[in-house]
Order: sequence, then structure tokens, then C-alpha cells
Amino acid sequence: MDSPRPSTAVRLTRALLALGFLGGSIGLLIVFALTRPLPDLADRSGVEQPVAVFRVRSVQVPRQWMGYGIVRASDSADVPARVGGVVLEVNQAIREGVAVEAGAFLLQLDDQDFRRAQQAAEQQLAAIDAQMQSLAVEEAALRDRVRLAQEETDLVRADEQRVRDAVKSGAAVQRELDRARQAVIVVERALLLLREAADQVLPRRAALLAQDEMQRTMRDTAKTNVERCRITSPIAGSVQRFDLEVGENVLPGQVVARIVDPRRLEIPIRLPSSARGFVAVDDPVRLETVGQVPRHVAATIARIEPEDNPLDRTMIVHVDVPPGGDAVGLAPGEFVEAAVNAVDSKSHSVVPRRSVRSDRVMAVRDGKLVGTPIVVSHSFVGPLAGSGVSDTEWVVLQEPLPDGLVISLEGGRSVAPGTRVRAVDAGSASAAVVQPAGTSVDGEAEAR
Repeated sequence: MDSPRPSTAVRLTRALLALGFLGGSIGLLIVFALTRPLPDLADRSGVEQPVAVFRVRSVQVPRQWMGYGIVRASDSADVPARVGGVVLEVNQAIREGVAVEAGAFLLQLDDQDFRRAQQAAEQQLAAIDAQMQSLAVEEAALRDRVRLAQEETDLVRADEQRVRDAVKSGAAVQRELDRARQAVIVVERALLLLREAADQVLPRRAALLAQDEMQRTMRDTAKTNVERCRITSPIAGSVQRFDLEVGENVLPGQVVARIVDPRRLEIPIRLPSSARGFVAVDDPVRLETVGQVPRHVAATIARIEPEDNPLDRTMIVHVDVPPGGDAVGLAPGEFVEAAVNAVDSKSHSVVPRRSVRSDRVMAVRDGKLVGTPIVVSHSFVGPLAGSGVSDTEWVVLQEPLPDGLVISLEGGRSVAPGTRVRAVDAGSASAAVVQPAGTSVDGEAEAR
């Protein structure tokens, strides 16, 4: 059953009451706003805010280039198996991290095949030597036979000549001359055969000498392979990797161990290609390890690679880490950041990095902070002697500022530009304790 709808008079009454309540609320709000108590305004037109300042001056600072690199050992060796074979023996004392001397025994491969090859080559050499001796005897006999055949030939020729003279004088007939000539031909043919046999001795000896040399090479190779089956450490250092076991098959060229000598370290540092032409050998380098406890090591550039990497547009300089001192604890494979200080003969205006805000510094002129635009050339990290502040991050300006210009250390972050200020030397005790109200060190760091 439908409920009766309110009449027009009831709806009009409700609307008027709602408007009345709304109007009353707005009226009360206006009354409260007009009658609220107001704080007294203090006249601070003559008050000067203390501001820590820095006096700009032109100084000669090195041009700094930042790079990175991986520490590596100057002396390291991947020990390969120069021959293939089965592992027969492993030095049980060799484990990862164990120090070894140069020539220390690592493992022994099966060398029986190479020993048999060596013995076969030696037997072949003995057979060749016997053939050489037999050839020497044969050569001596051939010389004697050739000598006798030559004498016999001379006699037969002399007999032929006598028969020929007898034929001319009528004491002999032609048939006797023909028999004499036939005898000369027989002995000359025998002499030619003997000389041919004697001439064959030289090439036969050359062939035997070639076989002898080949067999000696095979014997020496087999002997060397026998020695290669005993694998030793080529350098002194510590074992980085060694995981072979008895019975494993090793292939020629397979790396069986890695030995690293951590006493001499070097670091290839990657720098921007734009650093070429500025950095030079013997330029100082400040190395910093990356980790929970960073370490700093001072070194110098030892050599510079001539080519740039076109893919990442970097160049590589090599740094030799001096042993001992701060370098103790550096390990091959460790990542380091490097700051290379290249000599710059020009003087530049240098300001603390925290003084720069939006490419401006706040100069104190006529007791007020005034923004001054700057153009940054490059940055510099490290203490600046004679600056009067302990900052280690600096900005080198491309266009110099007037020497002695007073700028705010905070770059107008705590005091607005145009405010009347009182310059306080950053090195004084008062500058160390001046903190504008509502700011903190953490808040200041966040603003930077």
C-alpha cells in the first residue's frame, strides 16, 4: 500500500528550515573570522641574518677524471694440460687458497703411451745405426773393387794397344785385335757397374740420416710428452682453482689449475675518451674500493693503451698498485673507483659544490644576497689547501669570478635571495654554530 506524499506546504517548510540553518552557519563563520585574535607583526627590516660565506679566489687545481676498474694480479697463470691423458695421481695437499712455490707438483697423467713411443723411436735409431755401419762396410768394399777394376781395365787397354801396334806391323791379324777390343769392353762395363754402385752410397746415407733425424725428433717429442705428463706450477702464488680427481680424462689444452700471485697487483682503469690528451704517465691516481668499509689507495699511472673503445667511448690506463700500506687487503677481482688528477697549468675560480644552486651562486653585495650566474667547467673531489673550509667536493668554473667575491656557502638555501645578511667567515667558530631556525644538517643534505 503506497504511503501518502507530503503536501506542497510541508515541502516548502522543510526547504526554508534548511536554508535557515545554512545561513546561520555561514554567519557564525564570518563572525568568528572577523573577531579572531591577530599576532603582533615584528619589524625585522633592520635585522641581518648571519650567513657563513666563502671568499672566491683563482687557484690551480688538477683536472680530475673519474673511472673504474677491476683489480687483477700482475702475475697469474692458467695451467694447461699440454697433452691428453688420464689422471693417475693428484697432490692431496693442493687445495684452493693454498700457497705453492714455482715447480710444485700438481698432478700426474698416464704417460705409458708416450714411453712406448719413446722406446720405439730408440729402437728405430738403433736399426738405423746398424744400417749406417753396414753401409760404411759396403762403401769400403766398393772402393777396393773399383780400384781393382780400374787396374784391370788399364791392363786390358794396354794389351789392346799392343795388339793394335802388332796389326799395324803385320805381326797380328784383325781377329786378334777384335778379341782384345771385346775384352776391353767387358772390363769397362764391369767398372761402370761398380762406380754406379759406389755412387749410390751417398744418397742411401742421406736417406738414413734423414730417417735418423726424424726418429730422433719423435724420440725427443715422446720424451717431452712424458715430462709434460707431470704438471707443476709455473709460478709461485696461491691456488685459485684446482678441482681434478684421479681417473678423470684430461684433454690437450684443458686448464687444470689457476695460480695467482697477489703480491703484485695492477688495475686497468677505464676513463672517458675525452681524458686522452690530458692524462699522462706518472699522473697521481686515488683509488677507492666499493664496499661497507671503503679503502683509499694512492697510486700512479704506469702506462696508457693507445686505442679507444668505440663501443663505450672509453680509454684504458694501467695503474700498478704499490705493495704494502693502504693496498693491503686488495684482492684480484675487486671493483674500485678511481680519480685521476691530470696536471692543469691554468688557474680557475673554484667554489664549494654546496654553494651552487641552479647554476648560480649567492654573492653578498651591499649586505644582501644577490644571485650570480656561473658556468661549470668540471668538478674536483678532494681537500683544497688554504680554502678555509673542510669541503671535499668542488666546482671549477669556466668563466672566472672576481677574486675575493664573497658568496654564501649554502647557496641561498637557508636564506632567501634579497635578504639582508651578515657575512660570517666559514672558518670561524661562530660560522660553525650558526644554523637558521627550522633547518638541520640532514635537511641541508636533502636540499643539496
